[in-house]
Formats: sequence, structure tokens, C-alpha cells
Amino acid sequence: MIMPNSNPFSSLSVDRLPIKIDPCPIVEAVFELRFASAQPWATMPGLLYAQIRERYADQKQLPLAQVPDEIRRKEPALTNLPLMQFLSSKFLVQLGPRVVSLVTKPNEYPGWTAIETELRWVLDRVAKAGIVSEGERLGVRYIDFFPSNVFPNLHLELRVGGTPLSDEERQITTVFRRETLTIRLLVTNSAIVGNAGGEPRRGSVLDIDAWFGPLDFDAFTDGLQRFDEAHLAIKRLFFGLLRADYLTTLSPAYE
Repeated sequence: MIMPNSNPFSSLSVDRLPIKIDPCPIVEAVFELRFASAQPWATMPGLLYAQIRERYADQKQLPLAQVPDEIRRKEPALTNLPLMQFLSSKFLVQLGPRVVSLVTKPNEYPGWTAIETELRWVLDRVAKAGIVSEGERLGVRYIDFFPSNVFPNLHLELRVGGTPLSDEERQITTVFRRETLTIRLLVTNSAIVGNAGGEPRRGSVLDIDAWFGPLDFDAFTDGLQRFDEAHLAIKRLFFGLLRADYLTTLSPAYE
């Protein structure tokens, strides 16, 4: 549900934003550009690979690439998903007919400074590849995992008749706007996520996706700035949601 005239999350604030917490809860961070292109899909992987192969030498097809084109075109949920993946030591670049993204490796978050440097390089190479005719969506998504029920540790609760729910399994999703940025927040306490070794673990997920629409960015002029703005909005929301006493248990480090 979009609440354009009411944003209770705007009241969340922290005096200082930590530069890191321990253990780091970030499972994955995705920096995505959706676009329209004049290039046919058959030529896109080669055009992009020619520009990024010095850092992303390895490549592989994703399972969706085996789905016939006509089926993907008819199914809206598949339109903006990647079909190819290019790998470096710290990042993945994913490519589809209408999307390109920089993704951190699972459970190996390298920090914003490293991401910003890599984003600058990848955007430059995507521009040189000539696969983007027009940007349609520029977004950042962070997925965080907590091994216990995270709801008691958040400034977020669900009430019925004034009484907070204490259900064992809960999922809350809301969408709201902050100026030109749209933010989707999903919190669940019944998620199963793989650890660094791929073994499943059960706990809570805090998933924040923030994006700009087609009229609010130009990928190759202010794209890096927009990624930075979306990242900062997510960071402020994340730390604003955490209760102060819980944050102290995560050994926050400040500049």
C-alpha cells in the first residue's frame, strides 16, 4: 500500500549513523538499472562482456535463460530478471534484456566505499557498451538477516484493538514515498536464508528496496549520485528502525 500523504517512517532518526555493525547482517546488496534498449538481446552479453572482461572474466547463464523468449515476454514477473551473470572476486554483474545490476556476493558485503568505486566503473562500462537507450528504474536493495525474531528489537509493531500481536510468524510489507524516492520495506520473522557455506538458517529478514522512476534520474550523468542517495535512505531507515538498546549489542562503529 502506498501512503503518499502519510509517512510515519519520517519520524525515525538516529544521531549518528554507524559505519558498520558486528556481526554484519547484510546477506546481499543489489544496485540495479532497468532500461529500454535498441539492441536485441542476442548481442547484449557480448557487447557488455567486451567492456567488463578485464574484471569480470567468468560468465555463466542463469536458469531463466533456458525459458523460451515467448514465455518470458508473456510473463510480467520475468521481464526484469537477469539471464546472464559475470563474476569477479568481490562482485557479480547480472544482465537481462531490460536490466543490469551490480550485486555483492552472498554474505560478503565489502562496504559502501568499495561498492561506490565499483559502481562508478561499471556504469562507465555499461555506457560504453551502448546497450542502454533509456533508463526506466534505478534502485538499491539491501537484504539483512537476523538469527532471532527481530520484531521486538524494532520501532515497528502490529496491533489489533490496541493490543500488540505476539504471533510466532509475521510478515509486514509497506511501500511509501520520500520525495522522488519510493521505498518498499519488508520484515519477516520466518525466513530461511543460506549462510556463507550455503547451509540453511532460520530467522528474520529485513528487506529494503528503494528506487527512482524514469523521470528522476539519468543513468550516465547522475546515476552514481542517485545510487548514493538511495543507499543513504536505506541506511537511515535501517538504523532508525533498530531500538537503541538492540543496536548497542551489535557493536556499532562510528567514524
